Amino acid sequence: MSVLESPLILYEKGLMPNTWSKMFDDVANLGFDGIEISIDESDERLARLDWTEKDCLSLISQAKQSGVLLQSVCFSGQRRFPMGSADPAIVQKSLDMMRKCIRLCQSLGVRVLQVAGYDVFYEPSNSSTYRRYIDNLAKMTQIAERHGVVLAIEPVEAGVVSITKALDIIREINSPFLQIYPDIANMASLGIDYFPEFEAGVGHIAQIHIRDALPNFFYGVDIGTGIIDFDKTFQMFDRLHLSCPLTLETWNLENPQYLDDLRHAKQFIEQHLKM
Repeated sequence: MSVLESPLILYEKGLMPNTWSKMFDDVANLGFDGIEISIDESDERLARLDWTEKDCLSLISQAKQSGVLLQSVCFSGQRRFPMGSADPAIVQKSLDMMRKCIRLCQSLGVRVLQVAGYDVFYEPSNSSTYRRYIDNLAKMTQIAERHGVVLAIEPVEAGVVSITKALDIIREINSPFLQIYPDIANMASLGIDYFPEFEAGVGHIAQIHIRDALPNFFYGVDIGTGIIDFDKTFQMFDRLHLSCPLTLETWNLENPQYLDDLRHAKQFIEQHLKM
């Protein structure tokens, strides 16, 4: 298998908000294979955790009509309610949300649920918060096993910052339903050489976020304008026989030129995949 055969997924926030039917049509017309749904910190998106079976069936039907795969869910809402918090009420809220999100993925037929590697985000991190994050992630992994949903840790800018740190957790929890969802830009922004990181993570990488980066700058870098060497990166993926889905992560929530920007980004990725 080759990385050239990897499905190309679009992060929902790469689109301007619209009806699901319109967004699915955009994904299909741009030539992406599927979409990654965002459940972030906003009340609006957190409300998706309470979708009914009827809501889920409607979404599945609309996606199928457009020929779009519901590939993954990016669950960044736990930044607001982290599993490692020192506040027991926040921890309980976080675990309740995670249970709902796992069930939602099962109802939607979503394959991968991305779990951010933050033990905490808006409060101080220490050995206790990090330990609590791991212990609670272990509990949630057992629930994910029962629902057949793969949890995938995203290394971020604090907490779990690398693939090797995620691997330590994966080896401890020891479940095929806990894997890694690396973001090349996060590690590059921190100055981490992600080439040996990917080599270490082979066999545990469920999906990969693709975007550009600048040193110590984590969001909003137009693809091809930062420090990522995409030719060498994709060649490395190919050498490691990685053919998991690649997700273009970008933000166009208030960009009326989003379709043009996404066409450019997709063409850029495809050109460099062929190098």
